[in-house]
Amino acid sequence: MATTWTTKGTPPSWPRASRRGGATRRPAVCAEPANAPMRPSSTETKAKRSVTVEEQRQAAKAMRKYFEDLAYDKAVEDAKVFGWTAKNEIRNGRWVMFGMLVGMMTEFATGANFVDQIRITLSNLGIADVYDF
Repeated sequence: MATTWTTKGTPPSWPRASRRGGATRRPAVCAEPANAPMRPSSTETKAKRSVTVEEQRQAAKAMRKYFEDLAYDKAVEDAKVFGWTAKNEIRNGRWVMFGMLVGMMTEFATGANFVDQIRITLSNLGIADVYDF
């Protein structure tokens, strides 16, 4: 089957998965990091000059330092325990869902709403005497 193009030069409608990024994924375009090794300028590449061993050593050292810095940054992010990390947010959300479930079950069993449950707990623990309901 031949591909037909419209008169305006636009491609025909593609399958839905490729338009939405579903089954066929497109690679993400990433900008080069600020501390990436420098590329040679276009004037250097046009001129046929030989690259010295010392220049290769310097480029290798710069690349090695760049990738060591990337590995260090990843290790620091992975070792982060406190603060606003994804793991901590998931764990916090799960505890909140558990607390809400316990609160709703207690309300169903006792008939006391959430605010009254807090008042009862504070009074029973001796923190505050707020039994005026």
